[in-house]
Amino acid sequence: MNTITVRILVFFLSLFILITVSSQITLQFNDDYVTETAVIYSSAEKVTFQGVYIRNESVIRGNADGVLSYRCADGGKIANGSVVAYVYESENDIFINQRIEKLKEEVELLESAQNPGTTEVTSPAEISPWIDQQYQKIAFLIAENDLETLAEERKKLQTLMGIYQIVINEETDFNDAINDIKSEIDELERRKKEPIDVINADTTGYFISYIDGYESTLSPEKISNLTVDKIKDIIDNSVQKNPGTAIGKMVDGYEWKMVGIVDTEQNPLHSGSSVTVKFASTPDTVTAVIEDVIETDNPEESIIVLNCDELTYNLVQRRVERVEIILNDYEGIKVPRKAIRFNKDNDKGVYILLGQRIAFKKIEPVYECDEYILSKITSDDEYISVYDDIICEGEISADLYVEETTAAEPVSEENPLPEETT
Repeated sequence: MNTITVRILVFFLSLFILITVSSQITLQFNDDYVTETAVIYSSAEKVTFQGVYIRNESVIRGNADGVLSYRCADGGKIANGSVVAYVYESENDIFINQRIEKLKEEVELLESAQNPGTTEVTSPAEISPWIDQQYQKIAFLIAENDLETLAEERKKLQTLMGIYQIVINEETDFNDAINDIKSEIDELERRKKEPIDVINADTTGYFISYIDGYESTLSPEKISNLTVDKIKDIIDNSVQKNPGTAIGKMVDGYEWKMVGIVDTEQNPLHSGSSVTVKFASTPDTVTAVIEDVIETDNPEESIIVLNCDELTYNLVQRRVERVEIILNDYEGIKVPRKAIRFNKDNDKGVYILLGQRIAFKKIEPVYECDEYILSKITSDDEYISVYDDIICEGEISADLYVEETTAAEPVSEENPLPEETT
C-alpha cells in the first residue's frame, strides 16, 4: 500500500472518529436537559355561549299551491315592489327557466372571451399570471365556503381561460359553441311555461327564505321581556318551518341583535365594549358592541345583549348560533411557566441553551395562564427571542453558564437552579 493511500485512509478515519466523538458529546449534553423552542403564539380571552338572533322581521306570504323559485338569495337586499319569488306548476318548469338563464350566461362569457379588443392586445405571458391569481382566489373562496362570491369569480376565470385559448391559437373563436348554445336556448324557450303567480316585496329590506315562528315575538323592543327560561326554550326549539302561505321574511335594515346566557363571574363583561364575534357554523367574524349585561336571579348567570350592523348570507341562515366573543387577543413568545426563574437582580426570565453554553434571558409578560405566559416580542438581546431553546428541566453547572447576557449569578451544586417561581 503506497504512502498516499495510507494518508488518505488515516485522514478519513480521523475525521470519522472526530465526528463520532463530537456527536456523542453533543447528545450527552442535550440529553441532560428538557428544552422547548420559543415560538410566536397567540392567545385570547373568550366567552362562548348559544346566541339567539333578534331582528325586525316581517313575514312574506303568497300562493302556496305550486313550486317556489326564489329570485333573491338569503341576505340579499330587495326594494319595495321587487320580485321575491315566482310560483310554478312543477319543478320541471323551474328547471327549464334556470337552464335558459345558465345558457345565456355561457353565451355572454364566450362572447366576452373572444372580444378582439382583448385577444389582439394580450399575450400568453400577460394573461398567465391573471389566471394563476384568479385560481388562487377561487381556492381561497372554496376554503372559506364563500359560495356567493365564488360564483362571480368562477365566471372571471372562465373568461380568462377562453381568452388564453384564443391567444395561444388553440381556438380561433367560439362561434360554433355559441351557435349550439343559442339553438338549445331556442328549444327551451318553446317548452317553458309562465309562472302561475308572482310574489313581490311590500317593503325594502333583506330577504330570508325561511321562518321559524319567532318573527313577531323576537324583536329588539321586546328584549327586556326575555328571561333566562325563555331564551333557553328558544334555543331548544329553534326549528325552521314554513307554515301556511308564508314563503319567507324581510329584515328591516342590516342591524341585528343577539342575546345569550353567560357566566359573568368567570368572564366579566362591560356594556359599551367593542368585541370580535366568531361563529361555529361559518368563518365569518364581525365586530359587535356589548349593548347590555342584564343580571338575573342566579348570580352566576347574566343575559348579554350584542348589537351589530354587519349582515351577510351566513348570518341569516339560522335563529340560534354558537358564538365566541373575543375580549382580548394577545400575541407573544410562548414560555412554559415551569421554565420561569428569577436572577439575583430579581429579573423574571428563563435559562436557554447557546450551543453547549447556557444564558439567562429576561421575559416581559403580556398574557399569562396556568400552563404558559406570552412574552413581548422584542429585538432586545437581553430578552427571550424566537427559536431560543428554553430549558424546562435539568441541572446547570457553573462552567457552562454565560454571564455576559445578563448579570445572572452562575448556577452550580452550591447555587442550584432555583425552583419554579410564579
